[in-house]
Amino acid sequence: MTLIRRWRALLTVEVVAVAIAVIPVIAAVVRAIVEHWIPVGDDALDEIRSVDVFSTSHFPLLGTWSSASLQAGKDLNHPGPLLFDLLSIPVRLFGGPTGVALGCGIINALSVIGIAVVAHRLRGRVGLLAATMMSAALAWTLGSRMLVDPWNPHVLVLPCLLMLMLTWAVAAGAVSWLPLLFFVASLCLETHLSYAYLVPALCLIALAGCAIVYRQRWRADAACRATDTPILRRWGLIAIGVFVLAWAQPLWEQFTSSGQGNLTRLATSTGGDEPKIGARLAVRLLASIVAIPPGWSRSSFIKAVPFTQYNADGTTITPKGVPGIAISTFALVAVGTVLVVFGLVAWRSRRRPEFVAAVVTAIALAVAAATLAVEPIGVLGLTPHQMRWLWSIGAFLGFVIVLELCSLIGGHLADARLPRRGALSASFAVIAIFSAINIPGYVQLAGPSADQFAQASGRQLDRQLDRVLPLDSVMFDVTGLRFLDNYAAVVMAALQRNGVDFFVTDPGLIRQLGEARRFTGQAHLRMFLRDEHDALVFPAGDERIALASPLSREQIGTLTDGEQQMVDVISAVGLTLTPQGRSAVESGTYPGITVASIDDASIDAQQLVDTGAVATLVAAGALVLPDEDADLFRQTSALREQVTPSTVGVFIAALPTG
Repeated sequence: MTLIRRWRALLTVEVVAVAIAVIPVIAAVVRAIVEHWIPVGDDALDEIRSVDVFSTSHFPLLGTWSSASLQAGKDLNHPGPLLFDLLSIPVRLFGGPTGVALGCGIINALSVIGIAVVAHRLRGRVGLLAATMMSAALAWTLGSRMLVDPWNPHVLVLPCLLMLMLTWAVAAGAVSWLPLLFFVASLCLETHLSYAYLVPALCLIALAGCAIVYRQRWRADAACRATDTPILRRWGLIAIGVFVLAWAQPLWEQFTSSGQGNLTRLATSTGGDEPKIGARLAVRLLASIVAIPPGWSRSSFIKAVPFTQYNADGTTITPKGVPGIAISTFALVAVGTVLVVFGLVAWRSRRRPEFVAAVVTAIALAVAAATLAVEPIGVLGLTPHQMRWLWSIGAFLGFVIVLELCSLIGGHLADARLPRRGALSASFAVIAIFSAINIPGYVQLAGPSADQFAQASGRQLDRQLDRVLPLDSVMFDVTGLRFLDNYAAVVMAALQRNGVDFFVTDPGLIRQLGEARRFTGQAHLRMFLRDEHDALVFPAGDERIALASPLSREQIGTLTDGEQQMVDVISAVGLTLTPQGRSAVESGTYPGITVASIDDASIDAQQLVDTGAVATLVAAGALVLPDEDADLFRQTSALREQVTPSTVGVFIAALPTG
């Protein structure tokens, strides 16, 4: 009976609610392990650097290389490696892919739990249920795959919500949360530069609010100063210690770097003449996520901030689907009015937590708008990964509104047990619904997760490389790879896992992987990747050690033989466009293919076949095919159409001596 009573004591309303909210995270980790999920692209770089935490020669001092380098004109890293530090132990214990998935799951699960605990500390059961509803909803917005995704803009969404909750707690006078606030804030700022304004602002809000609370307390009762001072000193010193430890690695790099330290690089790279998002578009983007339905919902993760390249002038952008300035301004004014009303009501009712929550939300929204207005658009155009913290702010706004409504309604239902039970049941139902619909697999097509085809090819390369490695140390050459390549980091992670030292010459990769991996002649083998058709046909002297392709080995043989026969036929009789095909080529329907190149096909048949131009025209029915060779052209072209970027080969060749 004693054991049963203990279990009943543990299975409180609060514990059950949080446990339900964490279930999707657990399910996402299990699914990643069962489906043999593998980090690709930038995710694999996170795996490599997490392994490096236990290395003396490659110990990371900085975060990942930042795309802000493209507009700054010099290589920049995100400030710190705290994410790598957190992932390092699961990666060390369970291996790369499993460790990364488990580590990200732990970060997100602890964020959900932390959000609930902070809310319970300030507002009891009502606060916990409201906060857990919002964290469950935000986890659903991310989708199950994103809950194990280490890509730095995405892995911070739930921790950012926790940071907002901690800001609220400290600003309300709960100084014991200050060390955790400094840790989570450091994680966000070190991991992604887009938090450069939000994190300092929230920390200042928290400290200012806490100072105001204790000042008022001392004015009301001077005797409290004597008892409060040791408490403030203790938690303040702990918070400073946490801050110093969290920033030890980037500070060490800053003061020991032989060149310009990364923090100096970042500080001297702000501003400039780059096009900014601007105030008008900032208002529209902010409103689309925090004020206008569907707000920060799952669909908004892709649609609310559409990827938009520059207009023809190279300085302006015209994003489609973003609400206009008039409705956006009205919506934000409405949200601001609600916060003001809620804040005044809470102030008059002497409900400090609700008042402080309204103030923190209003300031966070103002900081978000200012950040967006001055944020450079970047060479890629408008990209949502620059502002993923908006989704966290939207969820915190939802929490504040729900909390205030519950407080107002609760005051009128103090003696009505049945309505209070109904509200409790409704809260549980909302949490359970969001958790249940987030258990099935769902992939947000953003970041490295967008290229789902890369998973199968990455696994093929990984398995094949495990069979042929180890080799001697290699110089890994990324020359000629497409931008945002998915596989180079997968191969480097396999090299690391099999104990093969690899070195690079690309300046960005040196910044990414550490100065100790700069190639200065330490290897005699060159390793490189080729994709699509280049992965199938390669010159003598190169050795292909791994190949991933949707085609089987027999199909690849049939394809290469068929293409050679096509070259022979075209060299002998040329190619003839159908009238419709000629018209389409003349109009530019097939980029890179001209009428002149087809008319002179017999001269450069090999080039037309190798580039896939012939296969494209055959698939479109744009060529007149000889009867005796029609089947050859159709079958070979059908196979060639399957040779996509998911076809990739890994090659090695001897480096020239000297």
